This record gives sequence, structure tokens and C-alpha cells, in this order.
Amino acid sequence: MNPGEERFVRARRALQQRCELGRLRTQLEQLERAQRRRPELAPARAERVPTGFAALDQRLGGGWLRGALNELLLPGDGCGALEAFLPRLLAPARPDAGGSARLVAWIDPQRWPYPPALAQAGLDLARCLVVRPRDGREQAWALDLALRSCACDVVIGWLHHLDDRSLRRLQLAAAAGDALALLLRPEGFARVASPAAVRLLVEPLPTRGGADGGAAGRRRLRVTPLRCRGGAVTGEESLRVEWSRDPLDEPAPAALRAGAAVATATGPDGGGVAARADVRAVGA
Repeated sequence: MNPGEERFVRARRALQQRCELGRLRTQLEQLERAQRRRPELAPARAERVPTGFAALDQRLGGGWLRGALNELLLPGDGCGALEAFLPRLLAPARPDAGGSARLVAWIDPQRWPYPPALAQAGLDLARCLVVRPRDGREQAWALDLALRSCACDVVIGWLHHLDDRSLRRLQLAAAAGDALALLLRPEGFARVASPAAVRLLVEPLPTRGGADGGAAGRRRLRVTPLRCRGGAVTGEESLRVEWSRDPLDEPAPAALRAGAAVATATGPDGGGVAARADVRAVGA
């Protein structure tokens, strides 16, 4: 067989493989559509974990989704997103198969958690598993193992570049281990497709109160839900969330009796912004 014929044979085999893969994708899409049309074959409703902010929980249909990927898209370190969401996220302590409390895994090549802040957020430090992978490949491997292990309740990791296939593998791992995966990614990935069930774009706001009604000395974030499986319709409308890091900053007795107070304020752009006066103290 001359070189020309060999090239022709290789090209024909590659074309056949692409055609077979295309047929498989079509068959999988048909099976998925058929499953969605049959309620008895649909998976059970996933458990929600509250974010700690009532207005945001309402938009998300109850909060973070367990057994799935949840993404926080951040402008950078120190914006306050973890400080805002960790207290309620770390509160559940479900037992594993042996009856012990499930772990909280912290997987990142560079960042270390701050133990006093985790303790102040309500986490028993004996439940904290810290993994320091050497590179992105080891991080993806560690995330997959932690999510599938059924020993971790929450798995937190910072991700940058990860292909769609690897993200979908993590999604399957979270579902297999019934774990809540919280992935923190740069805000630039908001324009990139992701299999995450919940995606929130976070932007820090000035801490001092101003014309928009914010209370002085309280930290604030503007949160835009980009996607939420099973939640309310999302769009460009943002919500403002507030919290206090001062343990002496207490709400009025009426707010204590009624729970968290939810107010509606007008943001700088003139759009409606929902605000929650949620009070708790978390370390830096």
C-alpha cells in the first residue's frame, strides 16, 4: 500500500469514528429527553442548603444544591464571598456510613484556610480536611476523589482552567457522593459554559452606608444569579446581601423575633436590589 492509500484509509477510519460518536451523542440526547418526559424515571428532588440570605434563597429555590456543582464567580481574593456564605454552608454535619460527622474538604494548590475564621463560622476543625495539590491536574483528581468518597459533606476548591469534560466528571462525582461542591472561579468564566447547577456572580460593594440605605460598618456584596437548576428565573437583576463581622453588632429585638430582615433598596444603577440585614460574625 502506497503512502497515498494509507492516508486515505486513516482519513476514512477517522471519519467513521466521528460519525459513530455523533450517533452516540444523538442517542444519549434522545434518552435524556425521554427520561425528562417520564416523571417516574426522573431523579429525586435534590436537597437544598440555605445560603443564609432569605432573598437569595428564594431566587435559588432554597439555596445551594447538594449532589451538584455550585460556582461562585469572583473578581479576586478578599471580596468577602466566603465570609458571607461559609457560616450556613459549614453548619450541616451529616453522619457518614460509620456514624461520624462528614468532613469539609478544602482543596487548593496555593490558599490555606484560616482556622479561627472557620471556627467562628461554626465548623468543628476536626472535620476540616485540607489538601494541597501540586498542580491543577492533581487538584482535579483530589476534588473527584473527595466528592465520590461519601466522607465529605462540602468540598471547596479554587479552579481556573478546567475543560468541560473534567467539570462534568466532577458533577457526576458530586452526585455519586451526595456532596456539595463549591467551586470558586474568576469572574471571567461567567461567559464560559459550565455544567454547574448554581452559578453566582459576586461583586463587592462599599462597606459604609450611603444613599442606597446600607448600614455603616457592614460588609456588602452584589450577587447576580446566572443559573440555578430548579430555581426562579434568573436574569440581570442582582441582589444585595449584607452581614456583620462584629460579634457585638446585634439586630433589634423585633428583628431577632422575626428572623432575618429583608428590605428592598434601590441600587446605584436605579434597579431594584433586594437586601438582607443578616447579622453574624466571621473572621477575616
